[in-house]
Amino acid sequence: MEIRRRDRNNEADLPTDVPYPKLAQTGPDGRIARLRQLPDILALRSNPTVGPKTAEAIMPLVYLRRYKMETSVIDNLDLYWELTNGMIENLNMGDINEMGRAADMIKPLVPEVTLSQDLLNRQILTRVQGGMNKHIVREYKKAITDEIQVLDGEKGLEEVMRFVLDDSLQEAKLAYEGLLVELMSNIGKIVDATDLDSSEVEALAKLEKVPSLDPAEQMLQIEEFDNAFRKLSYDEGMKIFTALRENREFENLSPTISAIDVMHDRKKIMEGDAMGLKITDKRTDEVRFNSVDQQKKQAEQESESDQTDN
Repeated sequence: MEIRRRDRNNEADLPTDVPYPKLAQTGPDGRIARLRQLPDILALRSNPTVGPKTAEAIMPLVYLRRYKMETSVIDNLDLYWELTNGMIENLNMGDINEMGRAADMIKPLVPEVTLSQDLLNRQILTRVQGGMNKHIVREYKKAITDEIQVLDGEKGLEEVMRFVLDDSLQEAKLAYEGLLVELMSNIGKIVDATDLDSSEVEALAKLEKVPSLDPAEQMLQIEEFDNAFRKLSYDEGMKIFTALRENREFENLSPTISAIDVMHDRKKIMEGDAMGLKITDKRTDEVRFNSVDQQKKQAEQESESDQTDN
């Protein structure tokens, strides 16, 4: 008899037929809008198998990954500035040497695994929860790459590769921008804590302000502050970021990280645990997904397949 192992990448036993908000949404320009937040975090809200209790368990890892990424950005500030200063946008995708150099530069700024996979590996998310989260993120990115290939014609494949490179830096970008937002409101205090006194540092200190709560306005503030920050030397930038973290109440907890809200009006009631998850429509009491039933069905199918092989 042939021994079969469960395919952990098999989506047949995931509740993909349960309605959930898609991450891929059309923007004002008619193309799929790029998410400002990490897709893996936004997917938790869309994910019908993740509730508030799970979200609480996720937060420590979110803080840990942000702290590690902040460290990577600070230690590789020169690489980060070069990569995000038009290098990827202007990269010749047909030049193997350029591509290889970009790939090598990106490595220190990319986590070994995605947040969803990390949560799975650490058993913070169950196989069903983690698998569903990965499905939602893949669905979003596939929608973008499919759109690129259709709309960008002959350059579609090159633009897909450019998107993949840029997308791989998203956690680094979020960490960097988070540091800038945090720094913006107390740059004077942080500069005083260092021995820096260049004219560029003094000019940066004059931009101190309270970050706007309006996302669009805050992005403009970040852009202005970033332009001034990039006029510093690498050593000055690293010293200021390091001093910023040392002045936190808790050095490894970024104050720009918000609690994850996984609930929305359409999310169903979830019952059970890692071994038996049941999703019920709170309006009709209809059971939309039952992992125990799915596991039984999977076992029956595998048994029938084994009998056929024999």
